[in-house]
Amino acid sequence: MVFCLYFLIQASAASAETAVTSTVTQGLEIIQEPLGQTAVDIRVIVARVIRVALGLLGIIFLILILYGGYLWMTAGGNAEQIAAAKKVLTNGTIGLIIILSAYSIVLLIMNILGLGSSGDGSGDLMGEVGLSSDQNFYGSGALGTIIKDHYPDRNQIDVPRNAKIIITFKKPVNLASFIDNTNGSKDGDGNDILGDCTTPNPNDNFSWENNCDRLKIAEPNKLPPISIKRAGEEIGGASVLASGANGSYHTVVIRPLDLLGSESENMLHTVRVGAAIKFDDPENDNPSIFKGLPPGRDFYEWKFTTNNTLDLNPPYVVSVFPANGTVESKNSVIQVDFNEPIDPTGIQGVFTDQKDYFAIEGNVIFATTSQSTLPPGEFRLLNGYKTLEFTSTLACGTNACGGTIYCLPVCDKTGADCTEDTYEILLRAGRTFTNSSFEALPFSGLMDLSGNALDANRNKIVDQVSITSPVFPNQKEYDNFFWSFRLNDRVDMTAPYLHQVSPGPNAGNITPDQELSLLFSKRMRVEPMYSIAIEEKPISADPLCFVPRVTFNDDGTTDDDYTTKTELKHCPFITTAQRYYYPVVTSSVEDVKFNCFYPGKGPIDTESASKNSKICDDAHPNNCCGVDKTTDEVFCCNGVKNTIDTQACIEALKSASPLTVISPLTAQTAG
Repeated sequence: MVFCLYFLIQASAASAETAVTSTVTQGLEIIQEPLGQTAVDIRVIVARVIRVALGLLGIIFLILILYGGYLWMTAGGNAEQIAAAKKVLTNGTIGLIIILSAYSIVLLIMNILGLGSSGDGSGDLMGEVGLSSDQNFYGSGALGTIIKDHYPDRNQIDVPRNAKIIITFKKPVNLASFIDNTNGSKDGDGNDILGDCTTPNPNDNFSWENNCDRLKIAEPNKLPPISIKRAGEEIGGASVLASGANGSYHTVVIRPLDLLGSESENMLHTVRVGAAIKFDDPENDNPSIFKGLPPGRDFYEWKFTTNNTLDLNPPYVVSVFPANGTVESKNSVIQVDFNEPIDPTGIQGVFTDQKDYFAIEGNVIFATTSQSTLPPGEFRLLNGYKTLEFTSTLACGTNACGGTIYCLPVCDKTGADCTEDTYEILLRAGRTFTNSSFEALPFSGLMDLSGNALDANRNKIVDQVSITSPVFPNQKEYDNFFWSFRLNDRVDMTAPYLHQVSPGPNAGNITPDQELSLLFSKRMRVEPMYSIAIEEKPISADPLCFVPRVTFNDDGTTDDDYTTKTELKHCPFITTAQRYYYPVVTSSVEDVKFNCFYPGKGPIDTESASKNSKICDDAHPNNCCGVDKTTDEVFCCNGVKNTIDTQACIEALKSASPLTVISPLTAQTAG
């Protein structure tokens, strides 16, 4: 651990930023369908009973007031009747005070339970009972722990109707727990092949329904492993493909048999990942991915909204590393960053040697060198499925944190006499049905999640690609994407550091949807960004859900001009109770050269006019935490250079974080 910060969210009952819109239904779907009952939380039932009771008492009070007034108006000077009327009115008023007091107590309790505000945030118990921000994401803590990533994003809007749904798990999953072998495919030993599509007969057209495996449906009195609902109703089935390497599958691509949404209106969809899905861990009897979680929390659910259109726009490449025509050290990863999420089918995995070139299984990604051997390692699609990253497994050194540095082979062929070699990479675009549309044949090449083929030259004109051998040079034409770079036989050991963080140290008025981001000084690897942690005080039953989204800025001409922004897309910070958050950036976060974040150089102060920290760089050294390797003070904790480790810093920050503060909705950060 080399850098950490913290900020505080203070509860504020009157905060207009705690808008809630969902009806309380969390934790019920696990039993509602087997029992044939409605999805009504017991807290909602209690709230409704109390609401009815208070309403009846209000009616009784009104009747008493009317009755007392009637007695007084008809007394005709009768002192005894006037006294009786006064007594009725007095008792009625006392009753009103008791009702209002009871209402206040009940409202306070409902707030504590997360039920005290209506959908518009007014706090009116007479309105529809709503969720406070800490209850609104019940079961969401699996994102970042069990669920690594998914598409569409949580609460994403304007999702096209022809989009696929992708889920990536932190660990390999057992495909048999949620996939049926409906296409009947078998391997050489007669075992089922799960999560695949077969090639149709020569006279038949490809069919997602007939040629591909399907998601399991619900067994009697049980929920399905993966449920997809459109406006509350289950969709009519879905094909599913598994993506991985070496027999380990982390990612599944779900293609609904029917288009999502509606052609006439926007429509809400809900995806639920249930406890029936199991890890691929035979040594431990393939446990549920939610093993250890109590009933009612052993699931993950998210929502998204489709528009009423189809996505017909092709994807394109935004940037690559190493850049075309550049020279880099051999301890480099290979990155391809796209403008939109890409279908992972056929583009993840390891290179195999095809004699004249190297290819990823699926024949979508190809590479060639002149003096270097096959690059060991794996391509993974990360960053919301927008960044393709190849990480070598050829160890070649140790970084400043003791971690392994990996290299691509350079001039290691028998008889090679060189210190620098050229790498060529080619991404094959999907083959289109016609010359007038980017709609691509399934599994024919690189395409987006709506099936649109790659537009390498970004001219929005379909260019039919060659598929003749050899790949190099015959297929080096648009709309295939290809580039080359040179790697030299040296290792770059320059460490990255933090330019800026948001919220910055001592920033105030943190909102539930406040951006949480880090700006690094170099181009960074994407995979380690998933290791960034956020600890909480007090600990939540459902941890804060978040997922990293990385943006590269490569507008410059040297390494010093490159920066990487990592935004942690998170569920709203809790505002119904005072809570501290501690983002932790560990030494596992590395640049594209496998250099760790060491020492923990980063900003220590915040711009007075914003919530962002000041820029920490060589031109502004006074804005940086004064880490010093000569004295082993390489750790930046609470804005002070230190020798303590990660856990010691976190414990120190937690000990210094009181549970009672004065200012509402304030925040502090420490670098």
